[in-house]
Amino acid sequence: MRYLLAIVFLFYMAIDAIGQNNACNKLGVWLWYLEITGYQSHDLLAEKLKSLEIKRVYVKVADGKVNTTIWPELTDKSVVDAYKKKGIEVWAWSYNYPGNDSLQAEALYLAIKTGYQGYVVDVETEFDNKTIELRNIFSSFDNAKRRATNDQIAPDDFKLYATTWGNPKDHNFKIAEIDPFVDGYMPQTYVENWGNTYINNISKWIEEGNKEFRLLGATKPIHHIISTEKGILSASQINNFFDNSGGESSIWRIPGADVPQSIWNTWQNINWTKDFCTSSGTSGQDETAIFSPNPADNELKITNGSGPYFIYDFSGRAIKHGIYKHNIDISSLIPGLYVVRLKSGKGYRFIKN
Repeated sequence: MRYLLAIVFLFYMAIDAIGQNNACNKLGVWLWYLEITGYQSHDLLAEKLKSLEIKRVYVKVADGKVNTTIWPELTDKSVVDAYKKKGIEVWAWSYNYPGNDSLQAEALYLAIKTGYQGYVVDVETEFDNKTIELRNIFSSFDNAKRRATNDQIAPDDFKLYATTWGNPKDHNFKIAEIDPFVDGYMPQTYVENWGNTYINNISKWIEEGNKEFRLLGATKPIHHIISTEKGILSASQINNFFDNSGGESSIWRIPGADVPQSIWNTWQNINWTKDFCTSSGTSGQDETAIFSPNPADNELKITNGSGPYFIYDFSGRAIKHGIYKHNIDISSLIPGLYVVRLKSGKGYRFIKN
């Protein structure tokens, strides 16, 4: 059996470029309003994103200050289909406020019915120094997700993320209130707005952001967002950001209105096809991690590393995650081929006997 798996493993190594992108590269961009982009339809915008090989788009579908059902993107299946047809994952996002929690969370339920593949709750200044309010809004979104699961309309891998400040400590943001309800965080690490001190040391400030989130109670994966609204950052600097942040990094936002169309030229030179399974950034404790044995039976031993991990099967589905310290228990995995990805985005292939 071990030799058969080894043969299959070698076969996959020969064709795994596609599989790696599916499993580990989810680089994305954020859409605020289609009407300001200059594109007349989501089909045309999707074609543009496909030409750059962007893997995911985050579409705004609701705003907590207004009735969520009046946003056409929330229930329009053709919007979702436009991106899916181009091979682009399409997630929904909403800006949210304290109060009226259940109505705001209804947007998540409707987004799942429409076919969106994930959902991001954006909470910012209105929740600074708030405890009960944060718990209530995310509890409501969690309840909506559970209802969708019970109604059998939510896929098993549907993710609920939170986006907020890249420096939550300065805002007295109660990250611990969010943590029980979400699958991941998306800090707004807008170094472009913070100044040259931050732009010139991107890896440091991503790591500082990670530390701040962990200190405030985050136990889930962290995927940073960078802003290119001002047109200051070069493609090289954005690539550096992606290298350090990992395969679910993203950019705020698609050009339009006060964001110049010339930014498309910068995006054209970004490495949107980076292989995050077999390469990584330059920060994090796991850069020199050594895995053994391979193939493995019940435990994957790790030298020189600790922190969060994700295990993917070769269809690209995340099947296990947690916090490792010197080893990962893989006794529950069925025999086969897997990729384990650490916090820096670095991935390792292994066989489970």
